[in-house]
Formats: sequence, C-alpha cells, structure tokens
Amino acid sequence: MGAYKQTVLYVEDNELNMDLMHHIFKRNLPSVLLLKADTAELGLQIARQKLPDLIILDIGLPDLSGYEALESLKSKEETRHIPVLAISAFAQRLDIERAKGAGFAGYITKPFQVKAVTETVEALLTGGS
Repeated sequence: MGAYKQTVLYVEDNELNMDLMHHIFKRNLPSVLLLKADTAELGLQIARQKLPDLIILDIGLPDLSGYEALESLKSKEETRHIPVLAISAFAQRLDIERAKGAGFAGYITKPFQVKAVTETVEALLTGGS
C-alpha cells in the first residue's frame, strides 16, 4: 500500500462527483488511498477483495440501490465490519433517518461540501461517527 495508511472505496456512477471526491482526497486526505467503482456490483467485488477501511456509497446507483448494496455488505462476514457512509441528493430529514436506520454510519448530502466530506471521513476512519 506504500505511503497510504488507510483505504476508502467510493461507489458512485456520476463522473463529476467521482472527480471531485478524488480531488478532496488528494488535497485533504493524502494518506488515504481512494478506490473507485462506478456500479454497486463492482463496488461489492472491490470491497470483498480489498477490504477497505471505509466505503462511501451513493444511494442512487443504477444497478443496485445503496440500500441493497449495504445489505449485501452487512450479510458477508468479511465486509460486515466496514463502516459505510451514504451519499445522496436526497436531503430530507426522513431520508437521512432512513439511511441511519438501515445501518449507514453517516450521511452526506449532494452537492457535497469539501469540509463535510473531509471531517466525516476523518471521523469514521478514526472510529468516530
């Protein structure tokens, strides 16, 4: 893993959001390796192979919803311990409560703010919430 101390998997189908997240990690979280997947299925495969320290999961993916992907992660012994951070354009209080009730470790709304992403990722990587 080289100079990287931790690994985060970002599952997102929007290329602009993927690019923005890449820049956030490069600038604000340089010791964290950002792995990327543009579908839930690919994200699940990478999660099982690489066992990242954190997964950032878009709720509105085209192949599986973020909820279905979370359920799959939590059903597998090797991935159930990995905290999963939801990211979504759905920003209503009920959306956030539903996500936390489903087992997501946190919730970031789109368009996401650099500071919010950085602080939330740092907190989850150090065992906080």
